[in-house]
Amino acid sequence: MIDIIIENGKVVFPDYTLDTSIAIDEGVIVALGSSAYMQRADRVVDAGGKIVIPGGIDPHCHINSQFMGVSSHDDYETATMAAALGGTTTTMDFATQTDNLPLEAVKDRVAEADPQAVVDYCFHSCVTSSSDETMENLKEVIGYGAPSFKMFMVYRKEGVMMEDGAILGVLEQAKKHGGLPGFHSENVSIIEHLRERALREGNTDAIYHALTRPNISEYEAISRVVLFARYYGVPVYDYHMSCKEGVDLMRRTRKEGFPAYAETCTHYLLFTKEKLKGPDGKNFILSPALRDQEDIDALWRGLADGTVSTVGSDNATWDLEMKSRFGDSFDVVPNGAPGVEFRVPMLFSEGVQKGRLTLNKFVEVTSTNCAKIMGLYPRKGVLNVGSDADVVIIDPKMEKVATTEESPYGMDWYPYEGMTMKGVPVMTISRGKVVYEDGVFQGEPGEGRFLKRRLDPALFTGVIA
Repeated sequence: MIDIIIENGKVVFPDYTLDTSIAIDEGVIVALGSSAYMQRADRVVDAGGKIVIPGGIDPHCHINSQFMGVSSHDDYETATMAAALGGTTTTMDFATQTDNLPLEAVKDRVAEADPQAVVDYCFHSCVTSSSDETMENLKEVIGYGAPSFKMFMVYRKEGVMMEDGAILGVLEQAKKHGGLPGFHSENVSIIEHLRERALREGNTDAIYHALTRPNISEYEAISRVVLFARYYGVPVYDYHMSCKEGVDLMRRTRKEGFPAYAETCTHYLLFTKEKLKGPDGKNFILSPALRDQEDIDALWRGLADGTVSTVGSDNATWDLEMKSRFGDSFDVVPNGAPGVEFRVPMLFSEGVQKGRLTLNKFVEVTSTNCAKIMGLYPRKGVLNVGSDADVVIIDPKMEKVATTEESPYGMDWYPYEGMTMKGVPVMTISRGKVVYEDGVFQGEPGEGRFLKRRLDPALFTGVIA
């Protein structure tokens, strides 16, 4: 007797789609094929007319985070619950170095998340110091299972920016010990110059957040990190790419065989900077800034042709009070927007249903590619025998309106508020346990596990996702 059989569904893999059944036992997938030839199960799920995909992996979440003096509205229980409701079974958050060493920051975050998380989780190490002790500590961080790094090229005044020399030090350690450098890519000098000029001239409206962070500020920074990575011979990951020039650069770089990987985010695929002109414009202040329709179109093309590898939520749960706490001037509004629960259904609705993405590409950008890049594959990211039984069932005909009324963490606004999603998760299975079904959450805090990762050596020799 095994635990679960899912039958009659359309099962989606990165390269093909099968009408097949999936057998799950003790948290892993144990068989694929006709259910008639499988062992009896405690439960049989009829997925007729539905889409069966690997659980989503969100490469970019901020959970119970601090930014600009504000603590976000969620914690690990509510945020990972939201992830499960939206078809994500693994979250990737950040362990930001403060007055400690990077490994201590990672361990502190694990201790915080472990009793709360309802689905699996892992961390990127966010390095903010160039000290010798920090550089020596990166080997231990990689060995501990957090081999991906994030470095800010902005937020100088906030004390987290890494200067170019410090960045090169991290690249050296990544090359030596098998780490993946990643970047928040924006040119700080351009942004500071334009911001100070706007403020001098009394231009404080939300739209000036975008006008002081133009495409060139992002494009130049991406160009710089690709140049650094190529010089040192290490792969590079660009967090939350938003501009068409970045897509073009990434396409050229990858065609030459260099392992450069780009992530975009749900909001960059849906909204232009016109949102910043509305009465709730300050809510849409996030970085990099929202762009224009031609940037949105370029990002969708980049996802479809494989140039852009992953889609993250960049979840940041600032409520209306938090967004307004320091005033309305664009330079004092906490950056970011909530949305971990909308990433998968929005990509299905706006991507698959509108013909921008195939089902297979949808699975790649929401799960498989992240697993390959970040050292989780094939345990995660694919519905293969032996993989963790992280399974999501989507009803492609079901429609649902995004609303704060169902917010697991009590948000009073969403960027997606009022939007209709066609094709939403109706069941989420995390390591063999049903944690969400037909609108009812069934998970428990502490069931999520910290995932220790080791990067695939192939990541360093060519493009793998």
